[in-house]
Amino acid sequence: MEERTGKSRVVELHEAAALLDLPAEAVRSLTDAGYLTPAADDGEPRYALGDLKGFVARNADDGSGIVWDVEGDAVDPLALLDALDGHAGDMAQRAYVTFCAAYPEASEWTPGEQSRFIEQARKRFEAILAVTGQGQEIDESLVGDLEEVGANAAWTGSSLPQLLVIMRISRDLVVQTAVEVAEERGRHWGLALSLLLNRVLPAMDRFTDSVVQGYWKAVLAHQGESKARYQAVVEDSSDGIFEIDLDGRIQFANRSFAVITGRTPDELDQAPLFQVLVPVEQTEVLQRLMTSSPQGSQRLELVVERADGVRRVVEVSTQPRHEHDAVVGLQGVVRDITAAHDLEVAKNEFLALITHELRTPLTSIVGLGATLESHSQELAGDQIERLGKAIRHQCERITRLADDLHDVSRLESRSLVLNLRAVELAPAIEVSLPTVASYTPGVEVKVAAGIEVVADPRRLEQVIANLVENAIVHGDGPVTLEARTDASGLVDLSIRDHGPGVPDAVAPTLFSPLRSFARHDHHRGRGTGLGLALVRGLVEAMGGRIWYEAAPGGGACFHVALPSPRTRSRE
Repeated sequence: MEERTGKSRVVELHEAAALLDLPAEAVRSLTDAGYLTPAADDGEPRYALGDLKGFVARNADDGSGIVWDVEGDAVDPLALLDALDGHAGDMAQRAYVTFCAAYPEASEWTPGEQSRFIEQARKRFEAILAVTGQGQEIDESLVGDLEEVGANAAWTGSSLPQLLVIMRISRDLVVQTAVEVAEERGRHWGLALSLLLNRVLPAMDRFTDSVVQGYWKAVLAHQGESKARYQAVVEDSSDGIFEIDLDGRIQFANRSFAVITGRTPDELDQAPLFQVLVPVEQTEVLQRLMTSSPQGSQRLELVVERADGVRRVVEVSTQPRHEHDAVVGLQGVVRDITAAHDLEVAKNEFLALITHELRTPLTSIVGLGATLESHSQELAGDQIERLGKAIRHQCERITRLADDLHDVSRLESRSLVLNLRAVELAPAIEVSLPTVASYTPGVEVKVAAGIEVVADPRRLEQVIANLVENAIVHGDGPVTLEARTDASGLVDLSIRDHGPGVPDAVAPTLFSPLRSFARHDHHRGRGTGLGLALVRGLVEAMGGRIWYEAAPGGGACFHVALPSPRTRSRE
């Protein structure tokens, strides 16, 4: 018996059981429980075919169940899905055309760029269909692949809106192509299309969610790496970095800023900047630092005094800090340039003194030469001899200064070659004394014969001459040279004068070639101090050491310790 309810055909209980692939008793149980509503029930229920289709669609896995056309023939939506798989290449081509309509600049891509876009689109459509085919049983590794697609887009700099447009184009093309294929197959494929779309749209949502999640994970990871790198650079920077608000109070300061200013991080928190950076002079300069001009302040060099009284030379620069286009404070960088500043001052002073050292003998040579030129006929022979001797001494002084500069340079570059051997000390002293320009018979030598050291003979004479000349120039009274062998087998040669000695403030930098000479007690006519730097370099190069100590009863005493041949042979 066959009836129709509206447009749906009504079937008997046994037919409904066959269509549902269930026993008749199971269909009765579903009816009694309210899951199926019979179209008529006059002892044995009958069901509308449309109600049976709706039951299958509601209870199938994402609409994957097999349904029937109006004649009761089975229609599988997966067959429509297989048909779509063959259209992936065509959908990719159409995706590029649609994308060019949204982004006209894409139409100007090179053929290689177009091919890459189309190939990526083809793979994307295949992935969409694969996700659709799996339904709820989508493999987690596929989700991971989709997230990787989004992550790659983020790392290559693709914009998220552009990525979402591509996803929407892909979604619409799958739906459009499915409709076209279903229409080509006939009207009875309409139900399969409906059920397929019930799977395509959720799958596309899952696809888009996975890609977007991968994109944002990559963005957050990149931001996290950038933040960590920025924090490391700021915290570990050798320059002081700080931030202040519009009231001039410190909101942030790194460790280097605390070290430069001589304060602890807790002391810097919320402290006014003008109380931390205190200029020794030109206190109004801080107002320039606080200027919030769009370009920030220029680099300013300040001499500041810390809370502990230490003065430092710093270079400070600031720039405005913005939040939402509003200036909320200033960021600053402080660089401690004290060492470089002191070095520059010392270098300039050193060059000035070297110039002075050269000018003095050159002036004497010019004057003596002019005397010989203008009065040679009036001068006696012994007078000419004395003038010639004076000129020679001044030339030797220039030569020694040039040699000292050259030797210091070679020592610093480690290119000085020494000929080390056993040298008897007393004869070496005897040879070196006449080379001292200011040598006087007042030098007393108390060195026993037979004492030997391991040294370069010429360099040893140079060391002795420089120390004796230094003692004569800076000391008063006789200069004494003594030698003794200590318990370790080293020979200790001491050169002592009876002058005022070396001030305590000068002693730590006594052997530095660029020590400061701008002291009130310094006399420019007494030399540059370069000889002491050269002496230390030569002594250390020969395996010895040199030091200064105040002499008992007043005066300065320099000690030179060199190995003896017996000590060297034991080694």
